[in-house]
Amino acid sequence: MYRSESPARPDGWLLAATFILLAVSVLMVFSTTAVPSQEFYGDSTSMVKRHLLHMIAGLAVFFVFSRLNPLLLQRIAVPLLFLTLSLLIVVLIPSVGHSAGGAQRWLTVGPLRMQPGELAKVAIIIYFAAYIDANRARMNLLVPGAIVPLVVISALAGLLLLEPDFGSTAVLTLVVLFQLFTVCRLSHLVGLGVLAATAGSILILTSPYRMRRLLAFLDPFQDASASGYQLIQSLIAVGSGGMSGAGLGAGKQKLFYLPAAHTDFIYAVIAEELGLLGALFVLGVFLLVLARGLLVAKRLAGHPFLSTLAVGCTMLIVLPALLNVGVVVGLLPTKGMVLPLVAYGGTAMMVHLAAMGILLRLSKMDPS
Repeated sequence: MYRSESPARPDGWLLAATFILLAVSVLMVFSTTAVPSQEFYGDSTSMVKRHLLHMIAGLAVFFVFSRLNPLLLQRIAVPLLFLTLSLLIVVLIPSVGHSAGGAQRWLTVGPLRMQPGELAKVAIIIYFAAYIDANRARMNLLVPGAIVPLVVISALAGLLLLEPDFGSTAVLTLVVLFQLFTVCRLSHLVGLGVLAATAGSILILTSPYRMRRLLAFLDPFQDASASGYQLIQSLIAVGSGGMSGAGLGAGKQKLFYLPAAHTDFIYAVIAEELGLLGALFVLGVFLLVLARGLLVAKRLAGHPFLSTLAVGCTMLIVLPALLNVGVVVGLLPTKGMVLPLVAYGGTAMMVHLAAMGILLRLSKMDPS
């Protein structure tokens, strides 16, 4: 048993980590967008102002979820999953979904534009937390423990890959595997992991675009002006930062050398301007979220829904961060994936703040 309301305070470390990352976000988004904003909009603060609006909306979502009883999320888990599937189908309709950069991932409603693939990440961790709780006595069996998760993940992954959005597919799959790790047999997890790895390998080998990215990762200088360009510019940024960095705002790679400097590669600019010390500090904040989030999950281990929801929210923040850092420093192939709570973005910012809000609410739960 547990009490949904308790006099306990939220985890102060999680709260501090959230606002530290948001503070870093404001500074680095302004640093990376000031010149492009002046160039394209005639106002050096145009993009950071938009980012602040996204952040304010995200903080409103954060506040709501940090106050919301998690049992309400458990009750709407299935409808939320079907709503997400519907949105992922709608976004693929040519006359409805918005295309950019060769991908069709956005829905536009008036002045608002949202990315259903990002919403799917929150929906899936809520669904599987509820699913694990409902089937906790049978999760060691093949059908509820492996087959059903495989079907659900495959359906969502298939829709995401049609956009295409390989990065979100990878994150979604890994987060669910971490949730299942708490209750499933190791053999089921190994089987699901092998299937996921096999599917990912096939997708890479059968896609010329993804193959070019893989080859560029293995040797970016083989095609330095095309497929290897972004990684080379990222490595230059990281390497030129030294120990203490060039200084906030003084980086050069963001000046139209490094593509996606304010989104996918903002960590490279952090390393260039704040140096190794600044980059390690930001990475350390994410590791703090990992440690505190898993402590929350461990404390709520007696209630599968709350515990696996905590695991899902934690991994939804930390896994993309680690993958993003791996891409920036050349340890992983380049893929479209932002640094949570730091990079420029609307839907992603709100989704990650929602996850932090849920995790903060869970940290107040009394498992007794």
